[in-house]
Amino acid sequence: MRKFALLIFLSISAAIALSGCQKPAQRSGDFSLEPEQMVNLYYMAGTFGMTVTVADDRIILSNEDNTVIIYPEVDQVYVNNQYIAPLGRTRKIDGMLHVRSGLEEQIRSSFKVEIKPIVPKPVPVPKIPPKITGATIVIDPGHGGKDPGAISTYGFYEKTVNLDVAMQISDILKKQGCNIIMTRDRDVFIELEERADIANRNRAKLFISIHADSCNTKNANGFTLYVARNASQAAKMLATSIDGQMPQTGIKSRGIKQADFKVLKHTRCPAVLIELGYLSNYWEAKQLKNQDMQRRLANAIADGITDYLKHK
Repeated sequence: MRKFALLIFLSISAAIALSGCQKPAQRSGDFSLEPEQMVNLYYMAGTFGMTVTVADDRIILSNEDNTVIIYPEVDQVYVNNQYIAPLGRTRKIDGMLHVRSGLEEQIRSSFKVEIKPIVPKPVPVPKIPPKITGATIVIDPGHGGKDPGAISTYGFYEKTVNLDVAMQISDILKKQGCNIIMTRDRDVFIELEERADIANRNRAKLFISIHADSCNTKNANGFTLYVARNASQAAKMLATSIDGQMPQTGIKSRGIKQADFKVLKHTRCPAVLIELGYLSNYWEAKQLKNQDMQRRLANAIADGITDYLKHK
């Protein structure tokens, strides 16, 4: 009797062991990914040379040749209106949306035209052309002190983002031999007229004002460049040069517009005001606070300025 019971027990144990080897199939979104297996969505768009637009139920990456539409809620990714793969597990790292790194190659292989990766431009180290060395440029971080500017959906202020990016632009241009004057280098309030006067008193060659946008429509996104209504041709050329470098950030351009902001209207040198993106937009607010994106924005703006000076 004991032998019979032992045989039954061993048979049951073997069956359990065998069944335990058959793991249920995982859904595409169930796997766990380590941070090094993830890629920042905006960074991925930048490698494709694409801009990012966020709608209610989708994220759109686009350029002249291809369009990628991601539907996070239904776990689907389309390239040029063709379904290519599930989105899979996503993760927020430092507040930024990341997707599985394998998705990058799946998207790339579905493009109509092969997209070569965009390598971010390093800060120039070679000798600086004479036209750039010694150029006096006024960098104006908008708002400050008692004037916080726009408030993001996460509670941080525009004045902080403006200063963070402006200081990095200053550092890059100083390394290139420019004479940089900041209208403010800390959290203080400066009158609009005084900002323009700083440029005029110092006979600045250029005036660059840094801001971030906001509106009631949470889906509004992208950067915008402004020149005065009576702007000189030089100011328009400066804005065009900066606009031409901004695609390396992955944030879409809303174009160059005209407006009689005081800092533009009362500045005698070529002046441009840059709205970096929308703090009222969930995705862009996170991006504008991200240090990597701030570096990319600063590099793009500095590249645009130096490109203008080289050809002026």
